[in-house]
Amino acid sequence: MKKNSIPYRILFFILITAAIIFWNFKAKSDLNGREEGLKITKWENFYSGDNIHFYYLNPQNENLLKLKKTYGLDKIIDEKKDQFDNSIKIMEFINGKVKAQSTSMTSDKNALEIMGAAFGGAKISDSDYAIIYEECLASVGINVRRGVLRSTDKKISGKSYFNVCEIWSDNYNKWIMIDGVNGSYMTDAEIPLSAVEIISKGIDAVKIAPLKGTKMYVKNMKSYYESYSISVDNNKYGELKSNSKLTFLKEGQLPRLETKEGFIQPTIFVNKPQVFKTSPKIDYVNTGVEKIPTLIFAKKDLKNDTKEVDNFTVGAFMNSYMLTKYFISVNGRDYIKVDTFIDLQIVKGVNSIKLSQDGKTLLREVIIEK
Repeated sequence: MKKNSIPYRILFFILITAAIIFWNFKAKSDLNGREEGLKITKWENFYSGDNIHFYYLNPQNENLLKLKKTYGLDKIIDEKKDQFDNSIKIMEFINGKVKAQSTSMTSDKNALEIMGAAFGGAKISDSDYAIIYEECLASVGINVRRGVLRSTDKKISGKSYFNVCEIWSDNYNKWIMIDGVNGSYMTDAEIPLSAVEIISKGIDAVKIAPLKGTKMYVKNMKSYYESYSISVDNNKYGELKSNSKLTFLKEGQLPRLETKEGFIQPTIFVNKPQVFKTSPKIDYVNTGVEKIPTLIFAKKDLKNDTKEVDNFTVGAFMNSYMLTKYFISVNGRDYIKVDTFIDLQIVKGVNSIKLSQDGKTLLREVIIEK
């Protein structure tokens, strides 16, 4: 396919890196002796718009239809009830059959396979739980997205992330987070909250329902409620539209490209909640209102890295499209013209990456220390 035959959307940048990101993430289960890893000291690159096209599971997919039929999920819900009430019903059904804990190993199976094992007594991870919960909900027509809560402190004991789901409620006209593993959701003034709202308010300031031992929940889970990531493309049973993540951080927090578990997938970082509020009920229309592009960093294959160099691919997107022409300056050198993507080496010391659309005017700057 010729490069100029169709506009480059986020998906093209991500598809190029999808395979290597998978192996990269698997291979780097720890920091390989790197106590700090890469450290971002400046990030003038937060996305502030809401012009992103999200994709969701189609309830008519044959896998979801089979899942619904096998477990009689349509008989569990009440079509007269709101999506939130029915999501709780599905959660209670799953939790009556499944034992999940964050320390269990994650599989690479689909929901039917996971549920078969889990209903047979096998313990599953929070990631596997989120997969079956997501697909069960989608099979009965509930808009749902899996999300990852993550600690920003790499020194915490255990893994740094925890999986949850968010469902869209017509009654509340918002996304609502449900922690199915712990059988809970959170409210403020009796209104169920999204993950971003919980992070913004602080887990200490919200009501955790319907749990009784909330102090223990806060003690065990508080460290996870520091950042939240969702996928742009939540439809696993179709042509991949995007492998990019969208991550919310509170004001003043700096992103991390590297966690305890390894380098993250290509990610758009935001510190404003608006884009996370986007309704799945509204047909996407590209408004084209954004004027400043945003950099996305994708880790390349680890095999070419050294103690002195980490290799990345960098792209810039705006209005849900990858730009085919922009300019990058590295460590104060002259701007160079970029044709869609540029290979970037993060070297020992301080690395400054600047973005311009005309080769003169600075629009974004990121500083990464290695």
